[in-house]
Amino acid sequence: MSHSNQDGFEPVPFPISRRALIGGAAVAGAAFALGGAALLGTTNAFAAAAAGADFLRLSEFLTGGKPLEPGLATRYQAALARHDAKFNDSSAALQRYVAEAKETSVDSLLARPDLGEPLRKTITQIVSAWYLGIVGNDADAELISYAQALMYRPTQDVLVIPSYGGGPDSWGQKPVGVVVPSTEKAA
Repeated sequence: MSHSNQDGFEPVPFPISRRALIGGAAVAGAAFALGGAALLGTTNAFAAAAAGADFLRLSEFLTGGKPLEPGLATRYQAALARHDAKFNDSSAALQRYVAEAKETSVDSLLARPDLGEPLRKTITQIVSAWYLGIVGNDADAELISYAQALMYRPTQDVLVIPSYGGGPDSWGQKPVGVVVPSTEKAA
């Protein structure tokens, strides 16, 4: 038995329930709210992801070809850029140079007579960051990773890597103005 409305047309059942439609709209709204900037600026997001992947590949080449963690690569790249305003440009120039040189190892790259000092400086910055786990120097140093610093790779099967500290011999001087209570009682 069918029911007709006053115009004589039968209602067509909608294939999606009202609850599912509202739920889908809520999910779409939340996705847009959380990632709306990335959706609107997809070119920038893709460019940033590509730059991060390029930095990871460059880092793997410079540190000996073993796989490195993408999350750490992102952190190192950001820290290196914070400490050196020209780092991203220098890193891109080094990536182009490595691609054109077509060397198979970092040793053969370093042996090239046309490798200029600015590119050598960038190589040193990247390798130093990965091996020490620190970007910057002295009071300006920024700890990125202690336990995953590459300096521990050669002995990782023999020694337990400490999960604390700022690196070997990282104790600092006692802060100025700290009063240490005396253990002697006044007479």
